[in-house]
Amino acid sequence: MVHEGKEGLAGWLRTTWFPYTDRVPADLREEFLAEIVEAYVVAHPPDTTGGLHVDMVRLEVEAVAA
Repeated sequence: MVHEGKEGLAGWLRTTWFPYTDRVPADLREEFLAEIVEAYVVAHPPDTTGGLHVDMVRLEVEAVAA
């Protein structure tokens, strides 16, 4: 998955990591996310277009009524 810069990565974290970030007090949440993004960028610098790549596996499940 490729995110458009730091804001793209932060936006993805806000929408997918809320089970974890909701445990952080609301007034500290944005600072917490910013620190995560900065640490990620240091460990995984952006590509030449500014994209931040995140290796991930997506599991999709389809339920059918029996």
